[in-house]
Amino acid sequence: MKQFNYQDYLRYQELKKREVTGVAEESTPYKLEGMQVNKPHDKIFKLVLAEKKQAIELINKVLNLSPKLTEEEIERYSTEHIDYLLRESASDFVYKMKQMDIFFLLEHQSTIDYNMPKRILEYEVEIIKEAVKGRKFTKNNHRLPTVIPIVIYTGSQKWEVEKYIQECQVLLQGAQKIKLGEYYVIDVNDYSNEELENDELFLSKVLLLEKLKREEEIIQVLDRIIHTEKNSNNQEILKRVIAFVLRGKIAEENIEKLVKKLEKEEPDMVIEVLQKENERQRKIGIREGVKQGIKQATLNIAQKMLQLGINLGEIEKVTGLTKEEIKKL
Repeated sequence: MKQFNYQDYLRYQELKKREVTGVAEESTPYKLEGMQVNKPHDKIFKLVLAEKKQAIELINKVLNLSPKLTEEEIERYSTEHIDYLLRESASDFVYKMKQMDIFFLLEHQSTIDYNMPKRILEYEVEIIKEAVKGRKFTKNNHRLPTVIPIVIYTGSQKWEVEKYIQECQVLLQGAQKIKLGEYYVIDVNDYSNEELENDELFLSKVLLLEKLKREEEIIQVLDRIIHTEKNSNNQEILKRVIAFVLRGKIAEENIEKLVKKLEKEEPDMVIEVLQKENERQRKIGIREGVKQGIKQATLNIAQKMLQLGINLGEIEKVTGLTKEEIKKL
């Protein structure tokens, strides 16, 4: 649907003022860059569809509902945004079921419009957006409203426009036809660690590194991945992945060492550094007690960062120590 600028909006607001004050009659044509509001032949449908009794009879007939809906179950759905959206035709209405997020869009057409599937899609999306505005989606409350469009066509030629937008979309040969709104999903939980590691996609290996939590597991998997990718074109990506995945899981300065080792194409040294760091932390924990060992290891890391000239803010962020504790080192 054509998007209007701010000047168009101001002209539209002026029209509304004129209608309210009685300056302009209801049938006054008003054009916004080729679009006309209040077409004379739309009047009859505006009069009829504005009546809930007539609207509900139409809905029941088209949908062949059983049991039939009653007037008391629906209400006119009108917001400034939706009214402005449907401004092209004065006979277009939206009704809503009072106790459910189900909407009925009643659209009148006097001419064939081959853009109708796209227009209907735009209307549906906008109605849904308006209906859920401000709503917080949760696991137990994530259902979206349903919009049921009904087009009333009164032209002289047979209506031969596609009814589904998929019918007029360009298709990718060999790909399975995807429904509008449908999407593909790769859920890491659907695969075992072994399947991810052995998959031919490098991305699968990255997913595995992201999935793993224990440092020992990461070290073992990295050992195998680095050897597998040693002669591939994924070395640069792997360096960045290691820096990202391991950040926060081992000391910051060791990440820098690992990346440098990869740049020198010494994958075996990468694993060696990881293993030595892991063993050093384990020995500290055994020798001084787990809690005290972790504290001492943190202080050691902070001291090394100071020696490298890293500012206090970064050291504080990485180690969790206060600036006062760092200054005492």
